[in-house]
Amino acid sequence: MIVGLVGVVIAFIVNLLYSSLHILGRVAGITSSPSHFFYGLLVILIGLIGSVLAAFAPIVGAVLLAIAGIAFFFIAGWWALFASPFLLIGAVLAFEHNRTHPQAAG
Repeated sequence: MIVGLVGVVIAFIVNLLYSSLHILGRVAGITSSPSHFFYGLLVILIGLIGSVLAAFAPIVGAVLLAIAGIAFFFIAGWWALFASPFLLIGAVLAFEHNRTHPQAAG
C-alpha cells in the first residue's frame, strides 16, 4: 500500500511537470493535446484507489495498480519511468501478499 501511494505521489508530480512543459511549449508555438493532464489525473486516481484497496482487496488493488502503472506510460511517455515502477511493484506486492496470506472464506 505504501509503495503504491509513493508511486501515486510521484506520478502526480510527473504529470504536473509534464503538463506544465507542454503548456510552455504551446505558448512557444508547439502544438500539443491539452487533455493529457486530465487523463493523467484519471490514471493517478485509479492508482490511488488501487493502493488503498490493496489493504482490503489485494487482487482488485493489484489490478488497478497495474493498470495505472501501464497507462501512465501512454500519458507521460518515458517520464513515467519515475512513477510506474512504484505502481507496478505495489501491484506485485499486493498480489504476492494475497497468495501468501489467503483470506478466510465466510
